[in-house]
Amino acid sequence: MMWSATSRKVQGPADCGGWLVDVCDALTDHASEFIEQLHDKIIDLEDNLLDQQIPPRGFLALLRKQLIVMRRYMAPQRDVYAAWRAKGCPGWTDDHRRRMQDIADRLGRGLDEIDACIARTGIMADEIAQVMQESLARRTYTMSLMAMVFLPSTFLTGLSALTSAVSPAVVGSSGFSLFCILLVVLIGGVTLWLHRSKWL
Repeated sequence: MMWSATSRKVQGPADCGGWLVDVCDALTDHASEFIEQLHDKIIDLEDNLLDQQIPPRGFLALLRKQLIVMRRYMAPQRDVYAAWRAKGCPGWTDDHRRRMQDIADRLGRGLDEIDACIARTGIMADEIAQVMQESLARRTYTMSLMAMVFLPSTFLTGLSALTSAVSPAVVGSSGFSLFCILLVVLIGGVTLWLHRSKWL
């Protein structure tokens, strides 16, 4: 089946002004899609933090770096678009100016979104540091309680080893068993006291 040249429909800008506006529009669409992807990553990180899940090391720093680099290049680009909209270019029509104003506005909204995302990454960094600090504090607290529970028994066993007063060869197996039972009772008493004091 043959097609004639007159039956083909050519799609694209009709002049240089339209071509420039189309290029700016495509660049802005690409930037908006990338910003949306970064925004979705931030939302996922925030949801994970609510579940006490820490992101991999360096992931948040890389995300923040991408946002800062995007803002560094998009801010001058927005200013250029705004200047083109105000001054125009040779051969531009009112439609070209209107479209360029819309593109500049979209880029400005993208910059506002980047600023918000940068602020949110800072808040998440503080939250991650707080979660890790609380986790370390809980572990230190647990180890301190364990040391407190076994401290009296450690003292008694050390004292008995020093004096050999409770050695099975000296007092017999019954005395040694009684000493072990005393240690278990002592550990249980300390644990009960910590529980009543609401330390456990």
